[in-house]
Amino acid sequence: EPRSRRRGGGGGGGGSSSWDRSRTPAPRGGGGHCDSGLPSDVRAFMDQTGIDWWCGEVLKRLSLFQRQQVIKEMANMQSVRNPSGVVMSRVRQTVDIGELISIFVDLNELDRGVQDKLYALTPDQQVQVISPGIYLQNVRNPSTAVKSRINNVLAGKEAVHR
Repeated sequence: EPRSRRRGGGGGGGGSSSWDRSRTPAPRGGGGHCDSGLPSDVRAFMDQTGIDWWCGEVLKRLSLFQRQQVIKEMANMQSVRNPSGVVMSRVRQTVDIGELISIFVDLNELDRGVQDKLYALTPDQQVQVISPGIYLQNVRNPSTAVKSRINNVLAGKEAVHR
C-alpha cells in the first residue's frame, strides 16, 4: 500500500489537490481503530493538520480538557514537517505517564503478560519503554517488540537499539 494517497476525488490536472501526509499504514488486524468513533473536534483537527491516524486515536483517548489544550496549542501547525510528532510532544506534556501507558497498551493491543510487565516497571522505566514511539510501526507482533523494549530497559540498555 502506498505511503501517501491523494485525498479527495477526481482525476485530471491541477495542483490544487492536497496530499495525505500520513506515513503510517492502516491499523493492523482490522481492530476498528481507524476513524472509529473519533470525536468531531479530533476529526476536524486531523483533516486540518494531516496527522497520522494513530495520533488521532491518541487524542481521542484524552479527556476533553486535555484534548482542547493540545489542539489549541497546535492552531497554526500548517508549516510543521512532522505534525504527529509535534502533537505527541504536546500530549506528553499534558498527561501523566500512567495515562500514556494506558494509551500505549490500548493502541498497540498488547497481550496481558506484556501489560503486566509494563505496569510493574517504575515510571522512569515506563517512560524509557514508550520513548521510541507510542505506536509501534513496522513490527509483526507489538507485544514481542514491547517485551524486547522492557528487557532492554531492565538490562540498563536503550529500549530500542538503533
